[in-house]
Amino acid sequence: MPNKYKISFFHLFFLLFLSILIDNVSMELVNFLIEHYYLSLPLIIAVVLFLISNANKGGKKISPQTLISLSNSDSALIIDLRDSESFSAGHITASKNIPLNEISRRSNEIISSEKSIVLVCEMGSSSPNAGEILKKEGHNNILILKGGINQWKIDNLPLV
Repeated sequence: MPNKYKISFFHLFFLLFLSILIDNVSMELVNFLIEHYYLSLPLIIAVVLFLISNANKGGKKISPQTLISLSNSDSALIIDLRDSESFSAGHITASKNIPLNEISRRSNEIISSEKSIVLVCEMGSSSPNAGEILKKEGHNNILILKGGINQWKIDNLPLV
């Protein structure tokens, strides 16, 4: 067996110790949450409400496959929120580049129509903010590419 696959006694002991430590810490946390339910219940409710509010912030999240379907049926206006250098390095076909920091100033370039507005950023994390800005400007039917252009690349979809 090659040297890189050998596991020493120290490694086994360390892994065993780590698993016991994690188990004890998680049990202590569970016990604390149960014993202090009057503190933990509001915390859990706040976390759940926060997650629910962020799930739909800025628009509905869609997969790259859904974006392809919308694009093929000419039902989507794709707005790429990345900077111009990233956009030039590769973007989704027929997308328009409006960087995030210019979205409120250039929102008049987005013509309201029957088409859905699909927002694309690098990782899908800044599109919700742009979606909120566009909603305040009166745009409806805003969609967000889940995972952004990174997910598009992971799925080996073409960029131009």
